[in-house]
Amino acid sequence: MGDVLRGTFFIALAAVAIDTYYRIHVLIRETHCHASTYGGLAIASLGIIYSPFPLAASTFVGLFLLFLGGRAGLQSLKRSSIRDHLTNLYTRWYFFEEWLPREVKRQKRTGGTIAFAMLDVDGLKKVNDEKGHAAGDGVLERFAQAVLANIRGEDIAVRFGGDEVLLAFPGGGEEGARKALEHIARSLGDFFFGVSV
Repeated sequence: MGDVLRGTFFIALAAVAIDTYYRIHVLIRETHCHASTYGGLAIASLGIIYSPFPLAASTFVGLFLLFLGGRAGLQSLKRSSIRDHLTNLYTRWYFFEEWLPREVKRQKRTGGTIAFAMLDVDGLKKVNDEKGHAAGDGVLERFAQAVLANIRGEDIAVRFGGDEVLLAFPGGGEEGARKALEHIARSLGDFFFGVSV
């Protein structure tokens, strides 16, 4: 019975470790980090296999909780590296490191193109200076909501700078980009700030 439980512990720990790796490998690219983490796990697993059963059970529970907590923390870091916390737009890091290289390969394969547009909220610096950054953040949030509501699922909106948003329209061409920009402009009809395109 003890050997069956040990085996179950080991399989459960391995499953969590493998799942964790696939969830975070995009975030942590240095192979030495993975090697030390999983090497340490392998050594600790020997405790599960060869220790007396109560010690093996407590080792398993400790490692299991450690991995779950670490995975949750790394998932949070991954989210913050992909999405801007204020606007929910994608980050420049994600755009240049993940999205653009992948999308360029896809468009080459299919013979498609990517149209780009840069949007800039006019006068945001003045709002920040006169009314404070909280007011400026509100302007950016409203602007980002309008952008996100008016692009296709395959398009991407990136917070490129403080008040600059880069839009990429894969496969849609210039005409598709123009239509999306018109929809964004219409949805910003009650927006009290100009937007440069």
